[in-house]
Amino acid sequence: METPREIPVYAFIKRELKNQIESGELAEGTRLASEHELARQYNVSRNPTRQAMRDLELEGYIVRSPGRGSFVAPKAQWQKPLRIEGWRTVALACPEFECHYTRSVVRRFNQTAADKGFHTMFYFLRFSHETEFEFLANMRNSGVEGVAFWLQHAAEKTLDLLRKFQKSGYPFVLVDRYVRGFQTDFVVTDNEDIAYQLTKALVRRKHKNIAYITSGLDNTAAEDRFSGYRRALKEAAILFNVDLMGIFGSSGGSPASVVSRIMAYRSRPTAFLCADDGIAANLLDELAELGFDVPGDVQVALVDDNELTEALGIPMISAVQAGDEMGRQSAEILLERIESPQRTVQQRFLKAELRVHAPVSREAAPEERRIQTRAGETA
Repeated sequence: METPREIPVYAFIKRELKNQIESGELAEGTRLASEHELARQYNVSRNPTRQAMRDLELEGYIVRSPGRGSFVAPKAQWQKPLRIEGWRTVALACPEFECHYTRSVVRRFNQTAADKGFHTMFYFLRFSHETEFEFLANMRNSGVEGVAFWLQHAAEKTLDLLRKFQKSGYPFVLVDRYVRGFQTDFVVTDNEDIAYQLTKALVRRKHKNIAYITSGLDNTAAEDRFSGYRRALKEAAILFNVDLMGIFGSSGGSPASVVSRIMAYRSRPTAFLCADDGIAANLLDELAELGFDVPGDVQVALVDDNELTEALGIPMISAVQAGDEMGRQSAEILLERIESPQRTVQQRFLKAELRVHAPVSREAAPEERRIQTRAGETA
C-alpha cells in the first residue's frame, strides 16, 4: 500500500473509511471489515488498523458491538460538527482502549463533555513512574483546562504534583483508581464490594476452598478486591489460606507455575476468584492444560467481563463494571470543578453488575440468576 508521505498509515486508512461512510458507499448499519481483515487489505500490521477504528469510534462514525463487530453509525451521530477551534478543551488519559470497559468510559466521557461544549483530547498510555509525572507536569501548561486521569503508579513525586494542582486550582479528577487519604475528586468502582459479592456467590454454591488470583497488590483497586475476598471468607467462617493465593507476573511467577502449585495443594480449590479477565483467560488455559474442566471440576468467578464469557462459551460468574456511568460522572465532576473551583470534593464509588452465566456446577441460589448491586455513590 502506498500512502502520502505526510500522513501516518492509520490516518490514511481512517480517511479512506471516513470518505466511504460520508459518501454513502458504506451505508448506515453496514458491518465493517475486522481489524485483521483491514490489515490484510492494506498490507499492514494490525496496529494502524486498530488506531484507525479507534478514532472512527471516538468521532462517532462507527459503533462496536461485542461479539458481532463494527458497524457504520447513524448519520445523525457522525454529522455533528466537530468544531475543535473555539471549543474549550479537557483531556482524558487511560492505559488502554482495547477492552469494552475502557471503551465505554471513553465514549461516555467524550459525549458528556461534548454536550457541555468541551472537546476531549485522549491519551492511551501505559506510564512508568517517571513518564506519569512528566505527562501530568506537561498537562498543566498545555492549554487543557482540566484532566481526567487513570492513576497507574501513585508515586510520591506524582502525588506531590497533584497536591500542587489542588493548591493552584488546576482541575483534575482521578478515574478508576484513588489514593487513600488523598482528598480529591475521584470516580472509581467499588472494588471491595465486587470481590465480596463474587466470593459470596461462590460460598452460596457450597465452595469452601476458594483460590484467589491477582497480578499484584500495588494499587487501591487490587487492594480493595483482595479485601472484599477476605471479608466474604471471614463472614462465612472460612479461614484465609495463603496457599490458595496466587500472583501472576514478576512478583509471583508464571501462570503455569502458579496454577500448578495451587492445584497440587492437598486441599485443592473447587473455585477460583480472578481479579480481572486477563487473569481469568490465563487461568482457563492452565486449567485446561492440567486436565481440569470448568465448571465441572472448578468454578471460576472474575472481575471485568470484557466479552470473555461469551467468546469462550464457558459458564462463569462475572462482575461488570459500570463504564458508561464512570465516564459520565468523571466528565461531569471535572467540568463542575472547572466552573466552580471551590466546590466540595466529590468521591464516587460505583457498584457493579453481577452476572451468572448458567449452567453452574453446584447448587445455585435462585436469586442469583441475575444480581445487580445498585449503582450508587458515597462521599
